[in-house]
Amino acid sequence: MKPAIAFLSVACLLATCVKIDGGAVEISWVIRSQLGSAITDCGCASPPIAKVRLVLQRVDGTGQPIPGATPCAGQAQCDFACARQTGATAFDIQETHGDERYEVSVVALGTDGNEIPKAVVMTPAPILREVVRGQPTEVESMQLVTDCAMECEMSSSGVCARP
Repeated sequence: MKPAIAFLSVACLLATCVKIDGGAVEISWVIRSQLGSAITDCGCASPPIAKVRLVLQRVDGTGQPIPGATPCAGQAQCDFACARQTGATAFDIQETHGDERYEVSVVALGTDGNEIPKAVVMTPAPILREVVRGQPTEVESMQLVTDCAMECEMSSSGVCARP
C-alpha cells in the first residue's frame, strides 16, 4: 500500500511542475480617462479595449535593440484580456546577461484584434528590466489613458462605467 501512495504523491508533484526555460514577465495595468478618472469597464474605453499586449525587446548596454530578441512577437501568451488587469508569461523568456535588459511596454488591442494607435490609447514609455532564469520579473502597474465612451457614464465618484 505504501508504494502506491508514494507513486501517487510523485505523480501529483510531477503534474504540477512548471517547465522553466527562462524567466517570466508579469505586468498589470489600469485604465484612466484623460481627466484622471478610473475606467473600470474595458468596454467603456473609447475605443473599447479587448486585450492588452505585452511587448518585450531585449537591448544591449547602449540601449540598442538586439536583432530577433522579441520573445512576445506573434505569441498569444503575451496577449491578456483587458478586464484581468494583469498577466504573466510562461517561464520561457530568455534571460538577460551582463548589461542587457528588456524594454517592457504594453499596447492596447481593439475588439477587432488590431493594435489601437498610441495617439488614441496612450501607454507609458518602455521600462527596462532584467530577466533571470526561473524568476518572475515584475513591472509596476502601467497606466493606459483614453476617453470614456459616450454610452458609459461618469459616476459621482468619478468612475467611468456602464449605467
